[in-house]
Amino acid sequence: MPLNSPNVKRYHTITEVSKMLDVKPSLLRFWEKEFVQIQPKTNARGKRAYKAEDIEVIRRIFDLVKVQGLTHEGARRALSARKGEPSERAHHAMEAAKASAMAHDSAISFDQDARQLESLRKNQKEALTKLKSVRQKLLEARAALS
Repeated sequence: MPLNSPNVKRYHTITEVSKMLDVKPSLLRFWEKEFVQIQPKTNARGKRAYKAEDIEVIRRIFDLVKVQGLTHEGARRALSARKGEPSERAHHAMEAAKASAMAHDSAISFDQDARQLESLRKNQKEALTKLKSVRQKLLEARAALS
């Protein structure tokens, strides 16, 4: 690295990014939830670290929403069309596939639970039958003693 080059930061905090764009940090956190393209690194305490690529995406979102006046849905579509990223429909399809897999796993789990419950009921009936038999024998023994 040459001595006369400026010191360029690799990561920026949410406060620094919010000052760059003159927006509140809460708006950046909201946009993280709304736009899958924004994914800053977070440490164990949840502190965000934005790379230059993240900041560029945020600048595009700022331009689309605040300057051009698009809705969040319109901005999502514009970002997907520009970047060549998976469309929102593909994102929803992936989420649906994950949900389907989870439902399948829970159905298997439900079947296993149902089998275990049936086994417990069978064991309970056998134990009850044995207890009734023992009670009957005790009553007979009591009658014989009286």
